[in-house]
Amino acid sequence: MSKTLDDVINSLAPERRARVEQRGRELIREEMTLQALRKQLELTQEGMSKRLEVGQANISKIEKRSDMLISTLRSYVEAMGGTLELVAHMPDRGAVTLEGFTENLPGHK
Repeated sequence: MSKTLDDVINSLAPERRARVEQRGRELIREEMTLQALRKQLELTQEGMSKRLEVGQANISKIEKRSDMLISTLRSYVEAMGGTLELVAHMPDRGAVTLEGFTENLPGHK
């Protein structure tokens, strides 16, 4: 008889199961598109277009891009109520938060 994933998860010790489930949530959070994040926050493209004062078609284009200006990404994230941090993961050093990308930008705090 074959086992389902639920069978395997349920057979784990409670502490181990909690660690597996927590890591699963972390992985899901790490790999989210702008569109998925917007939907999770229950925001529409039309709502985002009003927040950013651009057309809805531009929101669609932003969400489909794989390459964009940091300022565009920052504006989009801030329009959703978040903040953007740039983190570089370096070998033998760990994570480094990069600074200096917000200086002299009009309208940026």
